[in-house]
Amino acid sequence: MSENTDSQPYKGIVTDVITYAGSVSMTGYETICEQLKNKKGHKALLALATPGGDPHAGFRIARALQHAYGEFDLLVPRYCKSAGTLIAIGAKKLYLDDMSELGPLDIQVKKNDELVGRNSGLDIIAALDYLRDQSMSSFHKHCTELVAGAGLSTKAASGIAAKLTIGMLKPISAQIDPMKLAEMQRAMDIAYQYGNRLNEASGNLRSQGLDLLVSGYPSHGFVIDRKEAKSIFIEVHRPERFMQLLSQALQASMDRYTNSSQPTVTLQSFNLDFSAINNEGSEHAESSENEQAQSDQPDPKLRPNESQNQSDADGEKPDPANDATDSANAGSEE
Repeated sequence: MSENTDSQPYKGIVTDVITYAGSVSMTGYETICEQLKNKKGHKALLALATPGGDPHAGFRIARALQHAYGEFDLLVPRYCKSAGTLIAIGAKKLYLDDMSELGPLDIQVKKNDELVGRNSGLDIIAALDYLRDQSMSSFHKHCTELVAGAGLSTKAASGIAAKLTIGMLKPISAQIDPMKLAEMQRAMDIAYQYGNRLNEASGNLRSQGLDLLVSGYPSHGFVIDRKEAKSIFIEVHRPERFMQLLSQALQASMDRYTNSSQPTVTLQSFNLDFSAINNEGSEHAESSENEQAQSDQPDPKLRPNESQNQSDADGEKPDPANDATDSANAGSEE
């Protein structure tokens, strides 16, 4: 199936474009709340670049945007992982570029006796799945060999095979901390409960989407690209024309802050003319994508409102939104 192109979600209305680059944290949430005091738009487009972070803060950020605007859309220029994916659940529509990626919604739990470093909730699931598979395989192997090779009855062979399997796996299973198991389970429950609550407002998850995000992938770093995201979310689009220019410009300007522990947040209000972001039909968009890139000259009309606001958690930094819109306009005027 070919991919959908953008429609015209913001034509003729004021849109607040919010950029967030850095770890998802309560500091970032508080900064967004400060920025929202200056909101002018009726719609919001959040551009997010993050490796993840605090799921509680991710929930608060998405909830704050839902409360402020009723709904918001999310643009992912490049990385939006872990707690960033939780924020994505709260968005009405997702715009993922060709290099964009989300990640599984597993919660990171602090390692025992470590000042730094965390374990993924998926690690314990993988460990338990491995023990289960190995125990079944070992029991079946021993039982079959004892019945076929030694001529024992099934009952006798089963008893011996069970003892051999327990003896092999008991030292391994003894290393599993029940308290750590409970902590991991609580962490996964947090992700599931927050995801459910955010989706009540956005309605963008498919029926099994949340289950897939929480426990359907083998590792924390698993790449969820645009095609994979369509199996999880209902509204997933490729940025086209002006939105694509914006995405590319934001990637260049936000990349340097993506892994920062002190997130950089900006909010700017624009009278955005999205007439260049039209829906030409999904089949036509895919078949003519290369042709459009060479021949179309988008002419988005950006009309910034009088106030432009920027805030970050550790002082003055260059404004990625300014850099992005400047680049987008330059691209449209070539």
